[in-house]
Amino acid sequence: MPTIPPENNRPSLDEVFIDLLKSIALEETAISHLLNAEAEKMQAFVGKELDFPTCPSNEDIINFNETVSQFVDVLVMKEWLLLRKLENILRAARKQTHHFECEEE
Repeated sequence: MPTIPPENNRPSLDEVFIDLLKSIALEETAISHLLNAEAEKMQAFVGKELDFPTCPSNEDIINFNETVSQFVDVLVMKEWLLLRKLENILRAARKQTHHFECEEE
């Protein structure tokens, strides 16, 4: 396995794992904001009294539903990618821990 020589400014492996986990947390925060904005858009479309204040046609409602469905599909795919990213980070961390344990023996 190739090794990378240490440098003064290079982060440790632990710092890299932490940064990767933070990146997942930041993406999850962004997704929560997107979901909240979509929920507010839906509430405005449907109305607080469920009276459709903009008087949309049936076609408008169908188009709106399709847009929401596409949005949710994209978020589900993004969540799947974040899950894979987390699993890969955890797998790499376990391998690194195992590698250090073997070196100590």
